[in-house]
Amino acid sequence: MAEVSHEEAISRARRALSVAPSAGAQAWRVRRLDRPGAAYYLVVFGDEHAATGVATVDAVRGEVGVSARLPGRGPHLTVDDRRALDLAGLGSGAQLELVWQPCRASRSPLYPLWQVRADSLTMYVDQQSNVWRELEPAGPGG
Repeated sequence: MAEVSHEEAISRARRALSVAPSAGAQAWRVRRLDRPGAAYYLVVFGDEHAATGVATVDAVRGEVGVSARLPGRGPHLTVDDRRALDLAGLGSGAQLELVWQPCRASRSPLYPLWQVRADSLTMYVDQQSNVWRELEPAGPGG
């Protein structure tokens, strides 16, 4: 089954959150590490420095998952790919991808992690700029 497009994910999230058509939006594909073959889009509304809403949209089914309204006082994703690459320290040739699974580094799919890989090394960078060598289980309640 084909994945929905970035544009379709934005459209579905826009309807679910009742966001005006004029509001800016971005979508990133996030691979699920705990469900092989599964992915979702993280859709963020507002401008780059003032996020007003966020939602997940299943990449295959197109269903809107978790969502939240935001106050528009800052970006939703605080670590971009360049910052993640710098923090991981694996060199400029490393591969980056947004990923998520419930873990101590992130308990919510609204806060994906950067997976940074080079050679046989893999590091993870969370949205608080912490670097993780492995993703530890979230523990009770998470």
